[in-house]
Amino acid sequence: MSTIKQVAQRAGVSPSTVSIVLNNRSTPLPISQSTRERVLKAARELKYNPNIFARSLRTKRSYSIAILAFDIVDPYCAHTIRGVEEVISESEFHTLLCDVQNNEEKMKDYFKLFKGNRVEGIVVMATTLELNRRIIAQLHEEHIPLVVIGKEMPGPIPCVVMGNLEGSFSAAEHLIKLGHQRISFILGPSQYVDSRQREKGGRSALRKYGIPFDGELVAEENTVGWGPEAGYQSMKKLLKKRKKFTAVVAFDDISAFGAIRAISEKGLKVPDDISVVGFDDLPMSAFSNPPLTTIHYPMREMGRQGASLLLKLLGGQTIKKRKLIAETHLVVRKSSGPAAM
Repeated sequence: MSTIKQVAQRAGVSPSTVSIVLNNRSTPLPISQSTRERVLKAARELKYNPNIFARSLRTKRSYSIAILAFDIVDPYCAHTIRGVEEVISESEFHTLLCDVQNNEEKMKDYFKLFKGNRVEGIVVMATTLELNRRIIAQLHEEHIPLVVIGKEMPGPIPCVVMGNLEGSFSAAEHLIKLGHQRISFILGPSQYVDSRQREKGGRSALRKYGIPFDGELVAEENTVGWGPEAGYQSMKKLLKKRKKFTAVVAFDDISAFGAIRAISEKGLKVPDDISVVGFDDLPMSAFSNPPLTTIHYPMREMGRQGASLLLKLLGGQTIKKRKLIAETHLVVRKSSGPAAM
């Protein structure tokens, strides 16, 4: 096991400098950024692992950051958490993963833990719970540094959000330019902020090209739950209406996978009969049958950006830009094609 003296030798500094950098302490004469980076690099190379428990007793600090995830089995959560972990692992802090599972009681239990000052900061991955905004506001009032990923927050709370409006606009516009005039939409549950924004973006594209929005060509996943089953059941409902459409914009890639299965079971082909566009660009989307046209946004990078914002807050830095928007772009694959005549 490496020691602080070995880290100091590798970095070419004194052990006290290593201690100051790793403990993020301020000094009368500030340590240069290049020196800090050299110390952190040496610590990583030597796999220096300070005794966090002993240090916590000595400093009365936890050196812990909580990641509050709405559901860790959700692919969006998994990729975003990876980005958070990548950044936090390079700092003096360690992470505590809190899986809310979209459960209000679990949220309340974690809230009690956070209020007990057992964490120094929180990365909140926006949940679908209405309780979410109120709890976030209360945590902020308790002066617990936090950053929200996935939901825009009012006031001074920093957040990292995705370009839902732009992404869904691009998805619908892509289909329109392929000649589709009868476009259906599978929406996520109404309490999802993402769902409302993506519907708005899709409607905006239809309006731009003079195509009327038809509420009969909309299915909402509220009553069928989350996942591919939701997309599957939603598409079955749309097909039962016997109202012809040639394309669908799904709430996300997972929904799109379910929709494609329902289309196939009906004896129709993607994209010959119905084109399908998803949202997320999950790694598996390139290997679905057919490979899925989708909207890409950098989930992992959003996690990294959120973690970086939180570390700046914990370091006493001023956050000039409190809302970061992750850019989206269209990825065209084989699930979309010209409108069937």
